[in-house]
Amino acid sequence: MKEETVALPKWDYEIERKMRLFGATSQQVSEKKYNIFIGVSISNKKLDEKMAYDYLKWSVKNTKEKVAVIIADELDIVNFEIFSSYSSNKSKRRAEKAGEEFKKIFQKAASKLQKQDQKKVIIYKWSDVKKSDHYQKVYKYLLESYLKMPEFRLGVLFFVKKYIRKRGKTKILESQEKLDKLAMYILGELPTLLQGIYLDGIHYDICIYPTYFASGMSQFVTDIWDGELDLSKELIKKLKGKAVLVEIWLD
Repeated sequence: MKEETVALPKWDYEIERKMRLFGATSQQVSEKKYNIFIGVSISNKKLDEKMAYDYLKWSVKNTKEKVAVIIADELDIVNFEIFSSYSSNKSKRRAEKAGEEFKKIFQKAASKLQKQDQKKVIIYKWSDVKKSDHYQKVYKYLLESYLKMPEFRLGVLFFVKKYIRKRGKTKILESQEKLDKLAMYILGELPTLLQGIYLDGIHYDICIYPTYFASGMSQFVTDIWDGELDLSKELIKKLKGKAVLVEIWLD
């Protein structure tokens, strides 16, 4: 029997060649077995309306039912406090303002989709994610584990320090207090990367993760699920589902 070759349309190829999947194959994703959410960091300066449109177009094509855009505005407050030395109130205002700007970007991008696809897109802020009792349960366990389990703590701090160096703020590495504070960003997003997000009765279990450098976070999440960390066994018992991660590289 001859091997079958499937030629992707040019647009599909252009976006999918930038993707790396963890936890599922591209075939499984194309079968619309999952609801997709797009995680949006407000510190991501490369994410513009065209990119937002491309992500939405791909997502509505491949999602099971709905597409959630999750704007992680509140998570970024700590970055303003540490990297910009803003007060707590000013950091909150800056995060809120940036969150609104990204919301408008995705609203404009969504308006360019076909009418039936526009109805699939729902935009949420981080406050919506935090309302989930199950999210809070997992977050609390991760926070406790960060304080008590050296292996997990070192793993989280690896990503914190990598991000600090990426931003060229190496002086921060000298302050354990600041390192611990920045770790709250990763601890806050980890529940969503591990189990997805439950919003308005829908389990969003594929995370589109726009990135412009290889952080290793997707592999870290995979290692937790594979039982390779000290907290894995107990944590997995608390998780309500398992998320598929899709890293998508920014040009």
